[in-house]
Amino acid sequence: MPAPNWRTVGELLADSDELARETLLDATPDHAPAMVRSWNQLVRSAAELWAVLPSAPYGPSELDPMERLRPVGDAIGRSVTAGHWPGQGPTDERLIQIADNLSRARHMVEPHSRPAQQASPEKQHDIQDLHGHVMHTVYVAAHGTAVALGAHVTDLQHRLAAGERRRQPLAERPTALEITAAQDMIARFDGFEQLAGAYLFGLPPTSTNPDQVIEAAPATRLETALAAWEVQAHRTLANNPDPADLVRVARVQALITSTTSVLTEAAARKGHIDNDIMQRLAPVLEASQVAWSRAAKRWGELTNPTSRTDPALVGAAREVRAAIAAAATNPTGWATPDQLASRLDLPKTVKTLHLSMVASIEIAYVVRDTAADHPGLTAPARIIGMRSQGEAEIAIEQGETRYEGVTWTTPPQVAANQLIPLPEPARRGLINLADDVIATTNHAVAAAAQLDPSDSVQRTKPPAEPAAGRPRAIHGSISRFEPPGGPRR
Repeated sequence: MPAPNWRTVGELLADSDELARETLLDATPDHAPAMVRSWNQLVRSAAELWAVLPSAPYGPSELDPMERLRPVGDAIGRSVTAGHWPGQGPTDERLIQIADNLSRARHMVEPHSRPAQQASPEKQHDIQDLHGHVMHTVYVAAHGTAVALGAHVTDLQHRLAAGERRRQPLAERPTALEITAAQDMIARFDGFEQLAGAYLFGLPPTSTNPDQVIEAAPATRLETALAAWEVQAHRTLANNPDPADLVRVARVQALITSTTSVLTEAAARKGHIDNDIMQRLAPVLEASQVAWSRAAKRWGELTNPTSRTDPALVGAAREVRAAIAAAATNPTGWATPDQLASRLDLPKTVKTLHLSMVASIEIAYVVRDTAADHPGLTAPARIIGMRSQGEAEIAIEQGETRYEGVTWTTPPQVAANQLIPLPEPARRGLINLADDVIATTNHAVAAAAQLDPSDSVQRTKPPAEPAAGRPRAIHGSISRFEPPGGPRR
């Protein structure tokens, strides 16, 4: 029988934060796959604790920030379960312990949860502190996982090069595909880290981030619409999506990218952004927009008269379009830079749009996983035959022999234009388009990293270690927010 746990909520969160910091101190290559496998469990526990905490101001967006992060953890978990890298295997002891601590804290807080409006000013500060500590833990853990993944990629590259020099059997060497998959996972954790950091570093000062002085401004309609869109896109893509859903996702993402380009250029013309940054950023934003548009066109070929778009996705898309139209357009097209400057806080809006670009990378990965794994994808036989043959011929030219002489449709299927499951070459074409979106959007995010150098450093720099002992000030205000009657025995 396990021994009883006597720790308070504050001590559980302190231990979680310390464990997260240890991932930075001990980010060895061998830990990375296990950390990825554990990530969904950690994020789920954090989201469940967050849900029972009394409500608190959510900073730059009025949407609950954990609602933005949980779908990312879920998507990574689904990818691992589906057999994508790193696949099934051991989990990471530290991240699982963090998840367990957060679950224990939820069970202690939940029976005594109450609205923040009923709390005293001191308790309201404690509530803000609790939210900050939970977010700080997942932020540092995400950074530690990304660092471990970077070390893992370097190790794989060295092992591959050494294996080629020594002429080791292919089965004993890492593969280029394994390296690429690990690099992709780094991008996903970097995006998670930036989304968490956007909330964490927009808070008023707390014991978690005592040096932070930025006060969160009220969210604009565009900020709220973009955050709600990200959440709904993840929900729809996780729930047996129709090709029509993928079309809508890609078209809205292309619109968001176009809006980002227009408003960023306006900010540059008004002197908010250096011209050399804009010169690097403009072409990669255009490339990302083109990639999303191409993806929308290809998914559109898979729709049929019975295809239906998720009504919730339609509603979220409608609000994004309306918010963009109200903020950035005239009856004849895009507003001029002067008009945009008079309507919007351009620097703040550009940051919001570029944060949405960060989130769109994860959406692109989910689109790719859908193309690879969704068992229910079907399409009309005529377009499937054409696309499958075209992709097969490309693969044959690149040395793939198993497609030679294969026919993808039968004459009766073509005559009736019957709906048939997607053959592998057709899926491969969709995956390649998603890869293009991921690559171009990653380039755009990298080019935009210097839009606000101080903010960029603050988000990506690992938190400083305290001089000694546990994280600073963590036992103060948090431990005051205990259930009535003291800690649970």
